[in-house]
Amino acid sequence: RGLFFTVKELFLSPGQSIDDFLEGKRKNHFKPIAYVLTLSTLYFLVTKLTGQNTYLDDFIAGLRSGVSESNSGFELLDIVTWLAQNYAYAALLLLPVFSLASYLAFHGFGKNYLEHIVLNSYVTGQQAIFYAVFAIGGKLIDYYILELFPFVFSIGYAYWVFWQFFSRGSRWGNLLRSTASYLLFLLFNLVFFL
Repeated sequence: RGLFFTVKELFLSPGQSIDDFLEGKRKNHFKPIAYVLTLSTLYFLVTKLTGQNTYLDDFIAGLRSGVSESNSGFELLDIVTWLAQNYAYAALLLLPVFSLASYLAFHGFGKNYLEHIVLNSYVTGQQAIFYAVFAIGGKLIDYYILELFPFVFSIGYAYWVFWQFFSRGSRWGNLLRSTASYLLFLLFNLVFFL
């Protein structure tokens, strides 16, 4: 019951739904960590059933070709390969990093780091739904341009959630802070993986 209620609410009014959860109205909500694990696993299974790659699989293919040319970085390749083969865990492991990025970008909005983990758990779970739907669509319609859509939809969804969730303050400022969240996330990953 909680899973379908949470999916519906996160499509209709995600900012309010997450805020309700944080305010203690949790009875009908699926727990955030279980949510991201369940939907990330679903996305991984859909990609395996449709014979498509996850975004981590595509990243590994590019990394593998770069590593073979330079003859270095095999430890990094092993780590990233494990992350791709364990997609739900990868989503869970990267969640604290993105949450730190959004916490820093939205500092001063009265939300602590753990609340950002809850927020981003729900966002990541919903993004897995986008990826799964487009994986199925990509199997039915073989257009290269479709590969860009899930990425655009999932990033757009995160911006929409941040827009609703952090509704006080300047709207343009919130858009800039959302962009800063992604830039900080990329920076943190570069520092970690290099």
